[in-house]
Amino acid sequence: MPQGKVLFIDAYDSFSNNITALLKEHLPVTVETIKIDDPRFVLNDDAFRDFSSEFDAVVAGPGPGHPAEARDVGLIAKLWNSPEDRVVPVLGICLGFQSLGLAFGANVARLKEPRHGLVTSVTHCDGDVFAGVGVVKATQYHSLHVRLGDHDERAMDSRNLWNLRICCPELVPLAWDDSDGRNGPILMALRHCSKPFWGVQYHPESICSTSGQRLLTNWWRAVCEWNALHPRKLVESRSDSGRPSLDTTPEPESMFARRELHWSTVKLDEAPDVADIVEMLRDATACEVSLLESGVRNGRPVNPETGRFSIICLRDETSLQVRWSANKKNLTVSQGTNVLENRSAPISEVFSCLQAITDQHRANDGPDTPFWGGLVGFMSYEAGLETIDVKPARTDTVRPDVWFAMTERSVVVDHVEGLVYVQSIRHEDKTWLSSTVEKLRQLVTRHSVTLSAPAERGTTVNAHVVAGPGKNDYCAKVRECQSHLRAGSSYELCLTDQTLVQSPTDPWTLYRRLRQANPAPFGAFMSMVAEGVSMDAIGSSPERFLSWSRDGRCQFRPIKGTVKKGPSMTRAKAEEILSSAKEQAENLMIVDLIRHDLSGVQGIQDVHVPKLMVVEEYETVYQLVSVIEGQHNYPGRCIDALARSLPPGSMTGAPKKRSCELLSEIEAGKPRGLYSGVLGYFDVGGGADFSVVIRTAFRWDDEPWRVGAGGAVTALSRPEDEWEEMLTKRQSVLDVLLASPETWSE
Repeated sequence: MPQGKVLFIDAYDSFSNNITALLKEHLPVTVETIKIDDPRFVLNDDAFRDFSSEFDAVVAGPGPGHPAEARDVGLIAKLWNSPEDRVVPVLGICLGFQSLGLAFGANVARLKEPRHGLVTSVTHCDGDVFAGVGVVKATQYHSLHVRLGDHDERAMDSRNLWNLRICCPELVPLAWDDSDGRNGPILMALRHCSKPFWGVQYHPESICSTSGQRLLTNWWRAVCEWNALHPRKLVESRSDSGRPSLDTTPEPESMFARRELHWSTVKLDEAPDVADIVEMLRDATACEVSLLESGVRNGRPVNPETGRFSIICLRDETSLQVRWSANKKNLTVSQGTNVLENRSAPISEVFSCLQAITDQHRANDGPDTPFWGGLVGFMSYEAGLETIDVKPARTDTVRPDVWFAMTERSVVVDHVEGLVYVQSIRHEDKTWLSSTVEKLRQLVTRHSVTLSAPAERGTTVNAHVVAGPGKNDYCAKVRECQSHLRAGSSYELCLTDQTLVQSPTDPWTLYRRLRQANPAPFGAFMSMVAEGVSMDAIGSSPERFLSWSRDGRCQFRPIKGTVKKGPSMTRAKAEEILSSAKEQAENLMIVDLIRHDLSGVQGIQDVHVPKLMVVEEYETVYQLVSVIEGQHNYPGRCIDALARSLPPGSMTGAPKKRSCELLSEIEAGKPRGLYSGVLGYFDVGGGADFSVVIRTAFRWDDEPWRVGAGGAVTALSRPEDEWEEMLTKRQSVLDVLLASPETWSE
């Protein structure tokens, strides 16, 4: 087939990049993308026709909303009424399909029950774009459907479904889903009888759809045949200056001298507890300590795939810090009392700043550990909203939404090999290295004859809940979410709320309790202080958000689908529950969303899903986990993957932008803060690892602790079940905050 050019019109969907990737992978085409509200064309039909005529075909993409609403469909509506000598072949997907039907006499109505993330078999005509396609499994993300008249399709037999031409004589049905007893047969594909317009309701690019490649191949062949018989009248070719350019420049060498990493190792025949190492380091130095811990159970990592190493980060008053506020848009870089930079900056410049500082501290060589030193900290949910141009809730201007501190000294524990690495990227730091190694050896010796000391006991803790969600209010919000889902504004909404707890127990003691009660692959203890503002966080997150290796392999591990463990809950029963249509749909939607996020990163190749909806067991729950990976051509630019994928899709829903806008209203504009954000590190060796901030308590200054929890609301959700799921997710953290020392033992 000849080489061609395809225009993709993006309706702000969270699956668009998956479609363009499918087009480029399986067709001999280049793809250019514009938004439905491109300001060059919204008020200028002639300019849009001139522009689109330069392409061999157009793909009108999916998106939230209704095709009759100009805001939702934008330029897609202009595709159907071009003069005969300027008609361009079009493939409409989901919203694009609905717009096609609406343009030629069909009705677009709400389904009785939305179909979001559901995978069904499609009955097709075995001709036209479905010729030789075979069995089609179709992933559906829609609340609306195209009706070819006012008749009741449920009363039609299968023969009549292919002849519904009375009300819409120009539209030819090509495929149906007749598996839904409540909705009746749903039109899945159609074409115009004489113009080169095709459409599919389902998403051929989804990880669970089949035969998408063959469908596109057939469509492209039909496009080429049409174009050969119908040459278009073209205007003078436009300059390429308006097209987005692809930066294929190789990764530049850092202008900074590489740091030298010094390290020593201590073999642990009988390993001391990581908490004991932290306490030894805190007692021996004046440093602040943060801990990124891989939880262990019976001496082995809870999850060896993500939880082999525990990282102890040490910093002092000279450590470099980076802070940025989503409200004030103020970027501050300081070192001790010296302010190195203090200016207004958009979120994009924050990522550039973090990249530059990591480059300044870049190390050449080191041991086989994921962290040699680097920036450690967090990005809040509100910082993530800034990356997708959603106005965040009003937050306190003096409290950072991005806060990282440089770690030059660290201790890393390898729980598989039984080794402790003592590391420093400071110049002339051999004295600290040798003294720390000696203290570790002494600790190992003590540990061989005495166990870790228990948490403090014998005092009364007046801990109590200050505020939290009520059942009636939370269930009402679930129903409000579902009203938006039925309207087609979103496929899935991740509703959350926070509980405030006052506890006078010190954060480290609370963390020691939490790590015992709920060991997790991404345990975290973090205390940050700067310019009179302090933040404490204790976490037991099971979910990796994004990691990348030093050679550029990026990985996401979203969790969607949770079953609480209990005496009657076996793994087999949990797997049965998590294989339900609702739970699978929740996870599938996020997998497709993350594939879109990763595919949109310049330089990323080979986006694939090595694990799809696998049940993993943790201390208190069973959870449904998927893995999405891709390879970056220029490993030093992997921070782009972080910038393009916030906030975490597992905490928003899809499409991400519209879902976040809706959630801001439903959650009454309350900031989520650290909860639903990400926490982790940028390694000076070039890697990074960030977890999703869930199963976590955080506080500012001496205010109450905040514990966020929630769940993905779909059309299949029951409000009471969503309430119970939220309670389950927050309970392990609340138990720790509210327990008195007299009832606690290690």
